[in-house]
Amino acid sequence: MFSLILKDILISKKILLLTAAFLIVWVPTFQNFAAVVIMVGMAYMGLIVTSSADETNKADILLNSLPLRRYEIVLAKYLSIFVYSAIGIAIYLLVAAATKVLGLPIHVYPINFKAVIYGVLAVSFLNGIYLPLMFKFGHGFSGIMYIILIFGFFYGISYVIRLFKKFVNYDWFQSIVSFIMNQSDTVKMLFIIALALIVMTVSCLLSVKFYKNREF
Repeated sequence: MFSLILKDILISKKILLLTAAFLIVWVPTFQNFAAVVIMVGMAYMGLIVTSSADETNKADILLNSLPLRRYEIVLAKYLSIFVYSAIGIAIYLLVAAATKVLGLPIHVYPINFKAVIYGVLAVSFLNGIYLPLMFKFGHGFSGIMYIILIFGFFYGISYVIRLFKKFVNYDWFQSIVSFIMNQSDTVKMLFIIALALIVMTVSCLLSVKFYKNREF
């Protein structure tokens, strides 16, 4: 399974470095959402590049001729999205440290653990929808859907905020918000992690089912 993840990283290493360089320049405008943007962007580019390469080179036919179980191929894809995200965060932190040590007049917005957890939730949600589509229909259709998901996610944030303001006048909504806000940061983080695990588990089970039923 590790070799499958390494294969994907080697295929996409150039585009990942270019993506990381672009995001490092661009994401500081998002301030607290910097980690979310980096993780989502790196996972997106990594999956798009490797999925396209696999389909072009008919890699699925080769992989299924090897002594690999289909669930291992699926699981490797799921693990790879977090590897891409981790690479992006690592590069961002290295750049931030370098600018501080060298005293460069560049402000790199700091990334904290809470922001990374939110990034994990965003990556889990978006790819939890995309990957079952990819394993069901292949790269072409699912790639278009992925682009729609990405833009819908970022443009949908403002809609969520408006929806939040609309529901804030309801007693039941205030009770839920109050209950969540009264919890410790640790409990909040555990809740987010649990939610991400549920999304990814359901998504992975669907992907395995779809991939097992595909013919190559």
